Amino acid sequence: MKSSEHYTFGDTDVAAERLRLLSRVFEPSSRRLLQSLGNPSGDLAVDLGCGPGSTTRLVAEHVATARVVGLDQSQRLLEQATREQADLRVSFLQRDVSSPPFSLPEASVLYSRFLLTHLREPAAVLRAWARAAAPSAVLVLEETAFMSGEHAAFPRYYALVERMQAHYGQRMYIGQELSALASCPEWALESAEIAVAPLPAADMARLHSLNLQTWSSDPFAQANYERAELEALGLELSQIAAGEISAAPVSCGIGQVVLRRR
Repeated sequence: MKSSEHYTFGDTDVAAERLRLLSRVFEPSSRRLLQSLGNPSGDLAVDLGCGPGSTTRLVAEHVATARVVGLDQSQRLLEQATREQADLRVSFLQRDVSSPPFSLPEASVLYSRFLLTHLREPAAVLRAWARAAAPSAVLVLEETAFMSGEHAAFPRYYALVERMQAHYGQRMYIGQELSALASCPEWALESAEIAVAPLPAADMARLHSLNLQTWSSDPFAQANYERAELEALGLELSQIAAGEISAAPVSCGIGQVVLRRR
């Protein structure tokens, strides 16, 4: 993404740990979506906003392209991704993923998960990605559509994050809007659904606890949220993550869209 975009979740070691856990938690739904593509071929598949590379390796398992390249703005996360990858088809490059072209051949497959939610102008970026796509290329998008949990810590956490993202012009639940965002001359909609999954409370609490460690120092959070409240919430999430507090699964809806380059 552009360096001017405000990414609240960081690229520290804590952020990398959170991204690995996120990949593990959401892998089943992403795997089903990628399997539905039928192992597309071509010269290149691109993972937009690859982080430490977990999604790039997942994409590589489900495409028959000659190359799979993960792109990210964070050199720190890319270094971790490079160290952990063994597939010779897979490589990583530092790029502003919101500003194609990427000095790469046109891609036959493009994949983006949980990236548009961090952008102020996601529709414009989605249209711009067409400049990096070969004719009839497929673009796969996944974004959060809703999240809810019975334990009070979860809705409180979601409300705080949603308010903070809204301050920066971002939409936490942009997964509800993917079909509308994709209504443009560059892309044709092939499929769209909201996949609903119950996710383990301990895993989700751990994810949110890791995020909270990062964004609690965000200027907006410091100016608008009480420190004591964030500390109490962090403690409660940590207790759920450790199994010290019992909590029902979190219900998560993931907007999943497949587009075709016109």
